[in-house]
Amino acid sequence: MNSDLCIGIASTKDSLEIAALEPGKAAVVMKFPATGMGVEGIRLFLSGYANPVRMAVTGVAAVSLALTLGNVCGRETFIVSPTIADQAVALARYAEHAA
Repeated sequence: MNSDLCIGIASTKDSLEIAALEPGKAAVVMKFPATGMGVEGIRLFLSGYANPVRMAVTGVAAVSLALTLGNVCGRETFIVSPTIADQAVALARYAEHAA
């Protein structure tokens, strides 16, 4: 699957840090609260992007985020151990290179 957008999400008990990475551009990092409103903010961001998306998530809410945000046609979602990558930008790069 070729993807124009790779997302990394690092979740903690207080925040959801998201990094968006497009080929040839610098990563953009945003932070949302670790609440339903924060998840909805990320969902709205992702819904505005029509092309396939690859997403890697880690942290305390990784499984619930993967199920909530990843269940969309054209989206690949990876749950990543924090020992592999625990920062949003590193997760976005992981998604970019995951097979």
